[in-house]
Amino acid sequence: DSDDHPSAEMLYMQSASAAEQEGFGQCSFCKRKFLCTRLEKHMSICGKNQDSKRKVFDSSKARARGTELEQYQQRKSSRSPQSKTPPRKNNWKQKHEALIHIISQARQVQQILAKGGKDLPPLPPIENTDYVACTYCGRKFAPRAAERHIPKCKNIKNRPPPPPQRRR
Repeated sequence: DSDDHPSAEMLYMQSASAAEQEGFGQCSFCKRKFLCTRLEKHMSICGKNQDSKRKVFDSSKARARGTELEQYQQRKSSRSPQSKTPPRKNNWKQKHEALIHIISQARQVQQILAKGGKDLPPLPPIENTDYVACTYCGRKFAPRAAERHIPKCKNIKNRPPPPPQRRR
């Protein structure tokens, strides 16, 4: 039974030898190899496709198409506050230096405690440069929280006193 049908390996070897006889050429655009008889046709199409950019496929939109979810997503994207906010700047270096400073302060405190000292130096205030100060109460908020807080704080009549400023 098994002698009647050639094995997969045998078929591969036959096709490889046939390919060598036919001759292959490589596409200069996508570097794929084709039979020389088909290479010219492929390159004409491949060259045209190199200029055009394909859209990124969004599977969540494709799944939602034709359902109630599609209408909800359209409504949500039309009033998206995220598009109004500018991208946050990356200030990792400042955060890193602040972390190193905090760690060195903690080591100094540990050394004082190890020696039996009780007079600890005051902790320095931690400043976050990303935070936005409210013009009405002086408190600081993350950018998106500040967008929500400041318009509401404007109308507060019985506002508590602003927080005490830390000394440096």
